[in-house]
Amino acid sequence: MKFTTAAIFTALATAVSANFTIYEPWSETVWKAGGVGTISWASSADDASKKCEIHLLSGNGTDAIFVSNLTANGNLVPCNYTQANVSPLPDYASGDYFVRLGPTDVNTDYYAYSGIFKFVGNGTVAPEN
Repeated sequence: MKFTTAAIFTALATAVSANFTIYEPWSETVWKAGGVGTISWASSADDASKKCEIHLLSGNGTDAIFVSNLTANGNLVPCNYTQANVSPLPDYASGDYFVRLGPTDVNTDYYAYSGIFKFVGNGTVAPEN
């Protein structure tokens, strides 16, 4: 699935939504297949009782490609948590990636986006469709 909206670019530039700020991953971050991926954020009190999902995307803000729902299969995280670790990271292809995070009860237009970071892998796992 591709996303081609200016809103994503704007969100990537600031990594802030109305209720979330993503601190990690950021431009200096490198995730490696088989390793641990850390996502850290701050949220507003309005989201304390909500569950959040985290998506991995590749590409850039004007041509983003959905790669994976890192919180699939009932692994949603409470929005008021400040960190989640994904382990082991699947073996996606090396390249530029970013994450988005937000409550499950809103449109993804309201999600927060991380900065673009590097992922190192061999590409034995294909992105979800």
